[in-house]
Amino acid sequence: MNMKTEFGVATDSPPTNALRVERWSDMPKGTAPARYEVVSEDGTTKTFTLAKGNRIILDALIQQPVYCASPVRISDRVCILRRDYGVPITKEMYSNDTATDRAKFGVYFLSGSVRRIDGGAA
Repeated sequence: MNMKTEFGVATDSPPTNALRVERWSDMPKGTAPARYEVVSEDGTTKTFTLAKGNRIILDALIQQPVYCASPVRISDRVCILRRDYGVPITKEMYSNDTATDRAKFGVYFLSGSVRRIDGGAA
C-alpha cells in the first residue's frame, strides 16, 4: 500500500481536505469552456480547453484531492483527462474508510503543474 505524506509526515489516511463526491452538486459549478495549462516535468507546456464534466473534475482536482469512488463516475473522467489531455493525475490507495466501510479506497491527486488560464471562476 502507498502512503501519502502530509506536511512531511507519512500517513495512512487521506488529507482532511479530500473531497468526497456523492453527487455532481458537490463539485465546482462551472461547465462553460475554460482553458488550462499543464507544465510537464521536462518543462514543456500544453494548453487545452475543457467544458462540462471534464472541466468540473479538473477544477475540483485543482482545488483539492478527490476520493476516487463516487456515484458520478469520476474515474471515467480522470481516464479521459490523463489519456487525451496529459493531465498528471495520480491515485494513492488507503485502507479502512470508516465513512463507507470499504477495506481499500483511492484518492486522486494532481501530481504536476496544472492551472486554469481563463474561463471564469471555479
